[in-house]
Amino acid sequence: MKPLFAASLLLLAANAHAATLTLDIQGLTKKTGHVLIAVHADEASFNDKGKPAAVRTVEVKDAKVTVTIPDLAPGTYAVSLFHDANDNNKLDTNFIGIPKEGYGFSNNVGARGKPKFDEAKFTLAADGTVLTLTVF
Repeated sequence: MKPLFAASLLLLAANAHAATLTLDIQGLTKKTGHVLIAVHADEASFNDKGKPAAVRTVEVKDAKVTVTIPDLAPGTYAVSLFHDANDNNKLDTNFIGIPKEGYGFSNNVGARGKPKFDEAKFTLAADGTVLTLTVF
């Protein structure tokens, strides 16, 4: 009985330090496909050289979607996303690499290309954070 009680206390303590990130994603031009979202805790992950802290895939049914990502440790993060309107699990680009599908980053940076982690980073507060992201 004591080990179960101790394990329960550890779980409660771990959840006490978890925060929730809410993303209000606006500017979706098609009501098809999915938005693929990655939450990055560091520059390596943001540059595809590490694993994101969280990933989500959300079906698009309207020009905006809201996504809640619970259980993140408070701290510094950056979000990247793209609207996979044709559901082929990749960001389609033209012959010179310009995206043909919508994309976005936290702080709404990157209209002219992928920003640096420092430009997209934000602080996730212990009591949670709500970000509004615009899809380019």
